[in-house]
Parts: sequence; C-alpha cells; structure tokens
Amino acid sequence: MAMDVPQGLGEAAMEPAINIRGLFDLLRRRLRLILAAFIICLGIAGIAILALTPLYTASALILVDPVRENLLQPQVQGGGSASDNARVDSEVEILRSNTVLLSVVRNEGLVSDPEFGVRLGIRDRFLAFFGLGDAELPAGDAAVRGVLGNLRNALTVQRQGGTYLLSVTVRSESPQRAADLANAVARAYIQDQLQSKVDGILAAGAVLEARVQLARDTIVRSEQQFDAFITTNIDQLAARPGSSVAALRTSLENLVAQREEARSLAQSVERAVSQGNWNAVVSELGSEALLELERQRDSLAANIGGAEPESPAAVDLRAELAAIEAQLAAEANRELDTLRSTVSELDDRAGGLRQQIRADVLASDLPLDVLTQLYELQQSADLARSQYQTLLSRTSDLQVQADIQIADSRIVSGALPPSSPSFPNRSLILLLGGLAGLGLGLALAFIYENFVGGFTSESQVGLVTGLPVVGAVPLQKLPADLVSPADMLVSAPMSQFSEAIRRVRAGIGKHLRGVGHWTGPEAAPKGAVLMVSSSLPGEGKTALALSLGRTYAQSGVKALVIDCDLRRPAIHASLGVGSDLGLLDYLAGRADSEALASIIQQDEETGLSILFGSRRSDIPTDQLITSTAFARLIQAATRNFDIVILDTPPLLPVVDGLYLAQYADAVLFVVRWSQTAQSEVRSALAQLDQSRKPETPVLTVLNQIARGQNHYGRDYSGYYEE
Repeated sequence: MAMDVPQGLGEAAMEPAINIRGLFDLLRRRLRLILAAFIICLGIAGIAILALTPLYTASALILVDPVRENLLQPQVQGGGSASDNARVDSEVEILRSNTVLLSVVRNEGLVSDPEFGVRLGIRDRFLAFFGLGDAELPAGDAAVRGVLGNLRNALTVQRQGGTYLLSVTVRSESPQRAADLANAVARAYIQDQLQSKVDGILAAGAVLEARVQLARDTIVRSEQQFDAFITTNIDQLAARPGSSVAALRTSLENLVAQREEARSLAQSVERAVSQGNWNAVVSELGSEALLELERQRDSLAANIGGAEPESPAAVDLRAELAAIEAQLAAEANRELDTLRSTVSELDDRAGGLRQQIRADVLASDLPLDVLTQLYELQQSADLARSQYQTLLSRTSDLQVQADIQIADSRIVSGALPPSSPSFPNRSLILLLGGLAGLGLGLALAFIYENFVGGFTSESQVGLVTGLPVVGAVPLQKLPADLVSPADMLVSAPMSQFSEAIRRVRAGIGKHLRGVGHWTGPEAAPKGAVLMVSSSLPGEGKTALALSLGRTYAQSGVKALVIDCDLRRPAIHASLGVGSDLGLLDYLAGRADSEALASIIQQDEETGLSILFGSRRSDIPTDQLITSTAFARLIQAATRNFDIVILDTPPLLPVVDGLYLAQYADAVLFVVRWSQTAQSEVRSALAQLDQSRKPETPVLTVLNQIARGQNHYGRDYSGYYEE
C-alpha cells in the first residue's frame, strides 16, 4: 500500500542531519584560515607565558587537635564529630583573620617588601602617567590595609577533605619567600592560639584574684569581730572560775607588742640599708660586728680624704672601703633576716595564743547567748578561711596552667621552597591557546564560509543557497587569437571549458523537462526561456550565456540568445562584431516591428541566432523591458526557437532582471568563484525569489574557477585537449 509523503517532509527526511562531507570540504577550503588563527592564538599564549611573572607556591600543613590540650587535666576529651568539624572550620577562618595576618606583616616586615609592600595601584599609575593625579604612596593605616590585602590575595587556607589537616598556601614571585611566608602564617596562627589560651587563663586568674582579696578581707573582718567580742567581754570571761583568758590575753598583748617592735625595727633597717645609711643601720641594730666595721669604714673614709684623688693609694683605699661596705651590707642583711624570723615566730606564737584563747572561751561555762554568738563568729571565720584556701589554690593552678600551656594545633609539615613555578602553567596555557585558536579558526571559517567570503566549491554553493548546482566552469585563459571564452567551443571543443559548458547544459535540461514540447531525448524543450543572471557585474554571465547558446546550436537545437543588458550590452563585443540595430532599437520603436527577423543575426561558426543589444540605452531600461513590445518579442521567440537565452543585467545594481524573471522558465544564477560575497548572493536570490514565477526553478553555476582548484581538471586532465 503506497503512502503519500508530503514533499517538504520527504525531502527533509532524505537529507542527513549532518553533512559530514560538506564539513570536511569546509575544513579543507579554509585550512589556511584555521591554521592562521591557531598559530596566532598559540603565539599570543606564548607571549603571555613570557610576559607573565612566574609565581611559586609553597604549602605548610597544620594539624588541629579538637581536644583542648590541658596538661593538668589530660583526661578531658573533646566533643562529638559535629562540634569537631565546626571547630576545624572555625580554625580555617582564624587562619585568615586580620589578627594572624597583621602579625605576619609586622614580623616579616612586609610593609617595605618589594612584592607585598605599599605600591601604587593600576588606576593611580594610569592617572599619574597622564598627569591626572598625584603618584603618592599610601601611608599609615591605609598602607597597612594595602599590604594586608596583598598578603590575603596571595594566601589560601583549605581544609584537607574531612581530616583535621589545614593547608596554608602562599604564592610569591620568590620560592624562598613563598615558603617563609607560609611558615610565618602557620607560626603566627600557633602563637595566636597559644596566646589566646594564656590570655583566657590570665583573665580568669584576674577574676579569681579579686575574689581572693574579697575572701581575705572577710577573714580579717571575721577575726576582728571575734577578737572584738572577746575584748568586749574579757572582764566577764576572766571572772569565770578557773578561766585563764586574762593571763592568755596579757601574754598575747605582750607578743603583739614585741612583734610590732621587731617589725618596726626591721622596716627601719631595711630602709637604711636600701639608702646606704650605715650609721643608721649600726645605730638601730647595735651589733658589735657592725660597730667594728663602721669604725673601719670611718677610718678608711678619713684616709681617702687625705690622699690624692687619682693616686694609687687613693684607689686602693676606695677598693678597701667598697669591701667594708659590702661586709656591712652582708652583716646588715643577716641581722635583717634574723629580725624577720623573729617577726614570723612572734606571729606564730600570737596565732597560737589566739587559738588557745578561743578554745578556752568556747570551753568555758558561758551563757547560751554568748556561746551562740561565739560559735557564729567562729563558723564565719572558718568558712571564710575555707573559701580563701579554695580560691588561693585555684589561683595558683591557673598561674601554673598559664606557664605550661601548649597550643591545640601544631605544624606537621613545614613549607619548603618549590623547585618550579606554579603559575603560569605553560602546558595548560599552550593547550588552552591551541584550543582557543582551533575554535576561533573554525568559527572564522564558518563565518567566512557562510556569511562573508566567496564560494569555492559546488557543495558550498549548494549548502549556502539551498539551490541545485548544475556545474562548475573553469577560468579559461584565452589564446591571443580568441576574443571570448565562448570561442573555445569552436576552437577547442574537447577542452575542459567546453566540457564544463556541456555539463551545465545537461544539468539545465533535467530541470527544463516538461516545459514546451520535447523534440528528442537529447534536445532542450521547445519554446523554453532560460534567464542567465548574477548578483554583480563581472561574474562572466555574458560569456556563459553565449557559450550555452553555442553548445545548444552545435547540438542541433534552435537557440536564440538575446542581450537584455541594455545598460551595458556586451555580446556583440564578445563576438568581435559591430551592431547597428538591436533590441534597444526594436523596443524604442526605431526599428520596424514587423521586420524582427532582420535584426536577428546568425553566428557563422555554429548557426546560433543572436539578438544584440546594440548600444547603451539613453532612456530608463525598465520601461523598455516592461513594454508590450518586449512581451511580443518573447512570444515570437518561443514560437520560433526551441530555447531562448536571456542575458540579463546583474540583479543588485539594476532592476531590469527582476522584470525579466517573469518570462523565464528557468533561471541560471552565475556565481563567480571566490569573488562574489555570500551576503550579496543571498540578497540577489531573495529579490529574485520575489519576482520569478513560483514554478520557475533557479539553478546555480560556479564560474571562473581558478586552474588547479577544480578536481575534475586535476584528476582527469588526460580527457581534455586545450
């Protein structure tokens, strides 16, 4: 069962989605353009590699321990995995912080560094170059901020996957500088972490110290209240039978008086020793040894006063005096230490007496209200002492912790100077440059092939225009005795040019089947009108029209060539003959319309009928083409000739061809090889499409192909005779 397939859909289904052959033809035709773009981009990449400043990258590895290190409590463990990850991520941000980087800037002297130091920006240098601004370097905080920004741009801190390792990477123009800065950042981070822990402990210690002082004051106040209570009630307590409070109180007062006397003496001696007042020291202490040393000192001082200041004897005396004063100081310090020991001993004895008094008081048979007050005072003092001891112990622990703190992180791998630069990546840049050049070349080739450049192959003409291509005609170099390439059909019928014309005629014949009446399988249909046109002048359409007419005539077909280019008629010049009367005279009414046959001339070589245009028209030619006289001419020509070939003016500069297209049974559109721009061809075909009859086919031919570019001429040259 047959199935009807829509014509457009069927044709589309028969066409391959991608024309591989056309693509390879495009690459072959534009290989030079692609190679040029490839080489240029590769050269730019090479220049960029030479122009770019090499940068070296060095990395240091830091291990972050999520467990807070505490040597006094090694059993303390960290939190869960979520808190550990948050801790490590926080350390990454700390490594990038201004505190760490500012420490590196100070320690490494980066403010004056030629690479990272203060320098003018591109904008400031540009303005200064054209005299639009002052080339002044920033100073102060602005300079530090600039250096900090430069260091931060060169620094990369990354966590290594899901591990506790942090990579500190620094890029620099110097490999040693890159390694030094990476290690400096790592050390500054470790030092900042350690200092933060110490500062935290010291801050806690400062808080505890205030609490210790408060507890100390509480103890003193409690003791004073207890003593004040006993003093107030001493008479009542002493009156109790068997009480020894009064005697103990007297002994305590004596000990306190002795302690105050010893302490006062120690302070006076200490002050005199610090001032070097040995007379006061001897007077206060009254020691026989000190008296003897004082007499020796006075004697030496008197002898020094009688000697010459710079004499050897004076020098020796001053040395002996210094030795005596040293002995005085040593003896005074020994006596002072004895006094301090005495003060301490008296303090201990006084404390013991106080405790004994309290014990006796508490053991006495006192009234209940008195005992209650004493117990309250005693308990308050005990609690104050307990709290004081606890705070004092904790303060001591914090001080020890501050002294033995270690950082929670450590450097596990220091940065080493790299042996090769990390930037620019020469291989990658060359690869990208090559790929960019290749891509650019392909893009330029596509643009040139489809939008800008000329046509260089039949397949390209077909791909761009979407029209049938009936042949390709080579550029013919004429001998000196020939006027037009059409003469080759007579002088060299077996030449490549003549064969190409016959191939074009065969292609036209396939598309003219069904027009008029067939006179034979090899002949063109009778009465068909073939319009030969082009986009622009100089594309060889006149020579092609004349050549087609001759090959039709040689094959026995009655053919007529009409030179319809009334602006620039050229067929008579191509044949090397003159023309007195022609189409212009006929259309302008200057020739007898009934004697049309009289102005049609015969080609002596082939019998081709030709209607010359004679000379340039002095009136608008479109008026002549659209006249009834021209319509009658075409009607008469199709009745008397098998094929009528209209050599028309180019479509873009002259409007005549658009009117002539209405008479055509087929249009042969001539495209000059490598010269006619594709945009011009598209524009001309668009205008032609609006003017021709819908059933009129438009055929294309690639004309004037350079020698060596046509593969038929290259591969089958043995078949031709020039």
